[in-house]
Amino acid sequence: MKYVDSEITQYWIHFQAGGTEPNQVYPPALVKCYNDDDFVLQLTFHPDNKPLPENHYDVRNKLVYLRYPMSMYHNIIDTLRNEKPVYFRWTRELNMGFIRTGKEPVGEGEYEAVY
Repeated sequence: MKYVDSEITQYWIHFQAGGTEPNQVYPPALVKCYNDDDFVLQLTFHPDNKPLPENHYDVRNKLVYLRYPMSMYHNIIDTLRNEKPVYFRWTRELNMGFIRTGKEPVGEGEYEAVY
């Protein structure tokens, strides 16, 4: 397997508070992403001024973990809330992943209801 590629159809947000273990990394926010009912991707968001942990692929559970700086949180949540379709891909060779939309027409704009 050279890469993992999947559509994201649902997501779940978790905000962490607390944590007392000095060597434990507690990401302030994480987002679990699903393709229908299959948990396929976990995004963790870390303080901007600290090094990011490496991305990871859990072979046993077929689950990708992508790490982002907290400054990317709003962009990613905006994409998950407002775009369709949304996909992700992780490549083993580079240990790099990304979230992307599908093709959209230029100038499509946002839907405005007329009352």
